[in-house]
Amino acid sequence: MAEREIKFRGLKTFQIFTGETKQVWIYGFYLKRGTYGDPGPQAHIFVYENGYEGYRVDSKTIGQFTGYFDRDNVEIYEDDIISFGEQSKLGVVENFKGAFVVRCGNEKSPRLLGNLVDKAVKVLGNRFENPQLLIKKKRGARK
Repeated sequence: MAEREIKFRGLKTFQIFTGETKQVWIYGFYLKRGTYGDPGPQAHIFVYENGYEGYRVDSKTIGQFTGYFDRDNVEIYEDDIISFGEQSKLGVVENFKGAFVVRCGNEKSPRLLGNLVDKAVKVLGNRFENPQLLIKKKRGARK
């Protein structure tokens, strides 16, 4: 069995000096820990950069690397929105009962991600930054 890197990503939101809000993805290992003044354990992603640095991230955005890459060699994470197959079907990557799967719209059964990676999988975005990708256009609706 091939070894895969175990890593996570999480979305960090911060305010810059102009008052503008920025968001950035942090990639590393996940740890829930408390620090002085926190109301309880908080989600952190740790990155090794001349020592470990921990960044508090939104716990709802944490996703694990699946060990798979899309056709452009982009890492595939939980909560990514992907297209696959000849008809460019859309789905969201999830961890379901210990397996990485893809849920497509109203389909009852998820598909195993490992069975799809050779079918021209393309990461289009993720459900946090690109939720509009999951909204089906109504037939006959005008823009």
